[in-house]
Amino acid sequence: MSAKTYLLRVLICSLVVSVLVLGLNFVVDPYGVTGVPRIPHLNEYKVDINEHTRLMKKYQPLFAHHNALIVGNSRVELGISPSHPCFSDAGMDVYNLGIPGADVRTQLAYALNLVYQQPIKAVFLSLDFTDFISPQLRNYQGRPAMLEQPAGEFKLTASGEPNPDYLRIYLLDYLKSLFSLDALVASVRTIVLQSNDAPDRDAAGFNSARDFDKAVRIEGPRALFDQKMFDLQAKYSTPWYLRDPDGRLDPAFEDIDAFLAIAAERGIAVYLFTNPFHDRFWDMLRTQGHLPAYEDWMRSMEALVRKHESTAVVFWDFSEDSPYIHEAVPAEGVKSGPLQWFWEPAHYRQELGELMVDAMLSESCDTKVAFGHRVF
Repeated sequence: MSAKTYLLRVLICSLVVSVLVLGLNFVVDPYGVTGVPRIPHLNEYKVDINEHTRLMKKYQPLFAHHNALIVGNSRVELGISPSHPCFSDAGMDVYNLGIPGADVRTQLAYALNLVYQQPIKAVFLSLDFTDFISPQLRNYQGRPAMLEQPAGEFKLTASGEPNPDYLRIYLLDYLKSLFSLDALVASVRTIVLQSNDAPDRDAAGFNSARDFDKAVRIEGPRALFDQKMFDLQAKYSTPWYLRDPDGRLDPAFEDIDAFLAIAAERGIAVYLFTNPFHDRFWDMLRTQGHLPAYEDWMRSMEALVRKHESTAVVFWDFSEDSPYIHEAVPAEGVKSGPLQWFWEPAHYRQELGELMVDAMLSESCDTKVAFGHRVF
């Protein structure tokens, strides 16, 4: 065999392998970025998606038309289902844009990415006290405002201008998703590990907590509670700060202010709401001395939102005391299934999220307000 023939065969084999890898990753779509249909027993559940949620939620919402968004962190991603009947009754086609571990500015950047590209008419924006405090005493003076930030990773900047670097970002994202060893491994795992217990984010961005449910069935709910409390106590055992040394609030307040102004300009109704926590979480905050900062945060947030009171903004509080947050946690080893309202102290279940939607849309959906109260 001549060297020329050998090189030609190597080239052909390489091209064939490349096409097969691209084809497999495109069809399986392990990161949820190609929009191909989900096929049972093949790619219905995106089993490796926990590590790639931000990538998915940059592109997946654009595969369909949505006119309403749920925005926040993992609490809303697990807790508020876009399939709640009150959404459809109100004419809302909802996408759950909850991003695990995301700070406020990141949450709003993802929301604005869709606000500028979809006919969004309503945003349900979660407000978490823990997203507004810092373990370091920082000086916030001179921090660039959200609308003054560099272009970032989306098609449009936070102010709605075209991102000149977007084509490069787009190509790199899809190269990572379609032509990388990690994506190939994820595709194989997706095919092999298809099951009702597999992690996933559905086509509307909702995390149905299959992996949480599996863990509870195997270990019992006490194990999840104890592990989460161990992590929370370690995290919040040191001082956390809402304000800088000169009394300035965390810049996330300014980001919310800017987002509400953009929403008002575009005629978007905004439902602001606080998230519920189990009383074990509140006991921990009380023990660690963080409740004064929480009370300051709540007063400051209410003052900020009242600046926009003349626009289509409402503010609901679900973080207050209620019978729902005092569920008893079974003893260690008891495998009784999950609690009715919480997976663990910091994440509520869809069942509690349904009561929250019932409350926020009670006027249009004719549902009762059994949980939470409207601040204004």
